[in-house]
Amino acid sequence: MRVIIEFMLISLKTFLKILLKIFLKTFQKIWVVCVIIWGLGCSFLNANSIQLEETLRRSPKNLIWQHFKKKFKKSNTIPYAPNSRWKYLGTSIGILGVSLVIGIVGLYLMPESVTNWDKEKFGIKSWFENVRMGPKLDNDSFIFNEILHPYFGAMYYMQPRMAGFSWMASAFFSFITSTLFWEYGLEAFVEVPSWQDLVITPLLGSILGEGFYQLTRYIQRNEGKLFGSLFLGRLVIALMDPIGFIIRDLGLGEALGIYNKHEIRSSLSPNGLNLTYKF
Repeated sequence: MRVIIEFMLISLKTFLKILLKIFLKTFQKIWVVCVIIWGLGCSFLNANSIQLEETLRRSPKNLIWQHFKKKFKKSNTIPYAPNSRWKYLGTSIGILGVSLVIGIVGLYLMPESVTNWDKEKFGIKSWFENVRMGPKLDNDSFIFNEILHPYFGAMYYMQPRMAGFSWMASAFFSFITSTLFWEYGLEAFVEVPSWQDLVITPLLGSILGEGFYQLTRYIQRNEGKLFGSLFLGRLVIALMDPIGFIIRDLGLGEALGIYNKHEIRSSLSPNGLNLTYKF
């Protein structure tokens, strides 16, 4: 019976390694295709937007277009409030889940001297052993424990916070994500849960996350600028909340029906340009 169990574990380990290789190869191909599609899409949208603008400039509604253009630029920088906070949070969780899976794969591929992981023990059996043995104090480097973990805790915190939830609910979300999904979830396949990670990630992450949230709101109220620079404001927002930046600023949210309740939206109809103000 023991031989059968060991054989099954070895087979499972081999299967996971093969699955990991297939995933990485597939991800590389998908990434290349997405970059190409994104480039073509940007070119198409840019060409059509120029044509649309020229058409509107020649029409008697030139003043309306100028007014809309001015307001629309500002609408991308006003404080964000999604029309559905649960839909926004669900989208964030989906992106976050994929990101964490990619993250664990990336860490697995890093040298053992960096992660302190024993890759030979990767598997279901090691997960049960690590969960049973944990938590314990780890020997990870300063950059992992005191910098990266609070940063990721802040990123977890920002998802419900930007969706419109309270700081308390956001802190609880950061704790649940860092503890159950990461520390006792994916990371437990290769490492015993760590006391530092269980405490530092949600605690310092929530404090840092609230700072990120307030700074994001400040930048948005300042027309997207930081120290007078629109580029710096956009860059800082993207670094503080990359998932939210994808949803809000890169258009994923609008593609999924998630809109800013405070923005000015427009649509083209046979009768001309319709402006819809939402406040």
